[in-house]
Amino acid sequence: MTEREEDVVISSDQFTDTGAEASVAGKSRNGIQRFALTHPRLSLWIVFVLALGLWGSWAGPGWNPQPMRSLIVPEASDTSITTSIDTADVGTYAVESTVVTITLRDGTDIPATLRAPIGFDGLAPGMLFIHGTGTSSYRSFTEEATDIASAGIVTLVPEKRTDDYTATHRDYEELALDFEDAFEYLVNQAGVDPHRSGLYGVSEGCFIAPIVATARDDVSLVVLVSAPVLPIREQGALAADTYLRNLGVPDRLLQAIPRLIGQDFGSGTFDYIDFDVSTYQRQMTMPILMLYGTGDMSMPTIQGPLILRDDLAEAGNTDLTLRYYDGADHGLKVDKVLDRNAMQDIADWVNDLPFTADASPRVAGAQPNQSYVASTPGRPHWFASGTTAIAILAIGLIATVITIPLSALSFVRRKGRRPFDLRGCGGQLNIASLGVLLSVVVAVGYVMAVAELALSYQQNKIVVQGGWLVAEIVALLAAWLVVRFAFKCWREYRRCRESDEGRMSRAASAIQIFAILGQVTLLLAVAYWGFFPSIM
Repeated sequence: MTEREEDVVISSDQFTDTGAEASVAGKSRNGIQRFALTHPRLSLWIVFVLALGLWGSWAGPGWNPQPMRSLIVPEASDTSITTSIDTADVGTYAVESTVVTITLRDGTDIPATLRAPIGFDGLAPGMLFIHGTGTSSYRSFTEEATDIASAGIVTLVPEKRTDDYTATHRDYEELALDFEDAFEYLVNQAGVDPHRSGLYGVSEGCFIAPIVATARDDVSLVVLVSAPVLPIREQGALAADTYLRNLGVPDRLLQAIPRLIGQDFGSGTFDYIDFDVSTYQRQMTMPILMLYGTGDMSMPTIQGPLILRDDLAEAGNTDLTLRYYDGADHGLKVDKVLDRNAMQDIADWVNDLPFTADASPRVAGAQPNQSYVASTPGRPHWFASGTTAIAILAIGLIATVITIPLSALSFVRRKGRRPFDLRGCGGQLNIASLGVLLSVVVAVGYVMAVAELALSYQQNKIVVQGGWLVAEIVALLAAWLVVRFAFKCWREYRRCRESDEGRMSRAASAIQIFAILGQVTLLLAVAYWGFFPSIM
């Protein structure tokens, strides 16, 4: 046999195999067609569920945070501040606490708590406390301000005005003006050294402290406790990711992070979550003490200090001291008890400046951990963002809810007649609508339960894993009920056309169509948050 003939034989075999494969493929297609014809509702339900899953994957931005490659390795486990002199221990001085009134530049009077060490000889450093999100009262920071004052430092905790401070609107530059006035009051107190006074910012207050520090030349030091550093949109996405991963939620639920935090409600609403404090940090020339608890999963404990270091470098400032407290939370508490070592470290650092500004070790304490890099989450499409998403969801809810009582009217007879006849579809309409509404309620309830667990640092596999399974099953059941209802409507429509009963009334048809549109809209919303399986 020649080489050419061998080629022909091989080619022939290949054609034979291809024909067999085509035959198998044909049988497979025929099998699918037979299944679809035999089980049309089940087939449509499978296609519907897959379509919802694909929609859920496509409709929103993805979430794929990158692992944190950078490390911060403490030079020592002991957080104690190295001093050149013997500084006062916390508790050395009795503390006098006085409620004072501060008149702000616009004429508004606010209360403040002034604490001073009794018997202190000479001028003491002053420290102004700047509130975070969780506090606003002049009665806040009682433990922290008292401990620091007992080590020879005058502390001032002013009231934070909240008349223009809401969940949707915050103006950090405007808030900073009040704290500038409070600082002016502090440094003008008898017994306060105006050349050794500064700020104590906590959490969100770490956005305000740099603004005050750069606005006044007499701010000599800044203490930043649990500083976000990053814009809240980025920090919030990182916190949500950390919380949810710690709970062990399904990966699909993580995709909800950018869909929620990436929302855009238009100018003037939630603008503050994109506030970038780096603009002010790059102008800070005074010594900075930065403190974190390693039990605080909400803050970028590695990324934040690195960003601050680089920002300060632009101003030629290398005086950054960093401390990590083992197991301490966002408020530097362990098991709800304030870490007194942290208060002592703050007092020592303040009392021996400028020596402590660059004293070793610059980084000390427990090893911080940040698994992923915080980044700006993607933005949802227009139909899933802001007021548009709320409007679409509201329309779906109204369309679904309103058709339930309307369908009930089809069972009521007046003078022997019905207002309209749904031709046997009314019962299935109600069941499908209630099933869809239940899927929304279960999905929302599950998300709220997971959020509660995450924010309270609790673990509950039954709620996290079991709740997810229940939410998926309810969503799948709701999709089945909608398909069954749509099939019933279509069959009744065809039967009416083919019989002598005449067509359905326009009102009946409108109710059915309205109900299906509302149900599908709500199922699309459930799918958007990941409760339908996806092949992507």
